[in-house]
Amino acid sequence: MSKTDKKRYLKALNRRLKKASAGKFDTLFVFDPPGSKPKNATGVTASGPASDEILAVMNAVQASVYAKFEGTAKLG
Repeated sequence: MSKTDKKRYLKALNRRLKKASAGKFDTLFVFDPPGSKPKNATGVTASGPASDEILAVMNAVQASVYAKFEGTAKLG
């Protein structure tokens, strides 16, 4: 995934997370390892400690956004 695609993916994850949680979570997706730049990121993780409820929502959001990005990559 290119640096630009990684940035778009992270932005999409956080937009969808905010929508799915109705803005009630302070936790966000960040590049993994935390603090890394897009070109060095190996994935995404939670920005801080997260409850089981938050992790469940984040898991569903990531699966949905990933599927959309994979579909786009196959077409592009």
